[in-house]
Amino acid sequence: MLAQVGAFDRFVGIPYADKGRGDAVDCWGLVCRVFLELRGIALPSYAEAYATAEDARAIARLVAGELEPWQPVAQGAEEPFDCVLMKEYGLPRHIGVVTQPGLVLHVQRGGTSVIERYRAGPLRLRMVGFYRLRAA
Repeated sequence: MLAQVGAFDRFVGIPYADKGRGDAVDCWGLVCRVFLELRGIALPSYAEAYATAEDARAIARLVAGELEPWQPVAQGAEEPFDCVLMKEYGLPRHIGVVTQPGLVLHVQRGGTSVIERYRAGPLRLRMVGFYRLRAA
């Protein structure tokens, strides 16, 4: 684990829970919690639709840049609060939040949330893209 980054440090160490949206979270639950607590934005939970065919179609639309209100961001232009979509078992189905360019906050099955480098090491090989929530 790397040094904790500013306002995001309070989210380090949260345990993983499948479909978790409370004291323990899955990767999307962590994103939801960060956006709510730091930006006052309530993202949809998706806990009930997790890992369904509809979820896979939504991810495909996100990767294609078709899913509102998210817009693709070029690598190198990412900013804090941009989301990082990553492959898990070869498929794009893991997500984290940029804490600063080069660092991502995320949680994986069986672990706790961490801040890691995504431009080097194992995460670099899993990158699918960056996405920014458009202002309402």
